[in-house]
Amino acid sequence: MKTEDKDNLKTTALIATGLLTEYALFQSMKRSKTLTVMVIVGVIFFVGFFYFLFNIA
Repeated sequence: MKTEDKDNLKTTALIATGLLTEYALFQSMKRSKTLTVMVIVGVIFFVGFFYFLFNIA
């Protein structure tokens, strides 16, 4: 099987399962340290915000 066919099959499987955006994000994060840091900081702020809301309630 050609490499191009394998990539098309992988992309089709990711589209079918709905995981294409997550896969693309992780592929981009592998190449970019800045994006990786931004995603980690964003997740920390997101979790911290909901922790704050939980403590307020």
